[in-house]
Amino acid sequence: MLDIEDILATHRMFEENRLDVRTVTLGVSLLGCIDRNGETMCQKIYDHICRVAENLVPTAEAI
Repeated sequence: MLDIEDILATHRMFEENRLDVRTVTLGVSLLGCIDRNGETMCQKIYDHICRVAENLVPTAEAI
């Protein structure tokens, strides 16, 4: 459960420190990763995410 003091402390961080929080999301279809073998499928998912997201950090920093 959220404590009121934690909520107020977070609010103070935003107000006093001008805290700026931004989120970047990446939509990824994993349909092409389907495989009968679980280990193979996990490797396909890992490889696909790494390939699709390889420019995510530079793109987010550019924004």
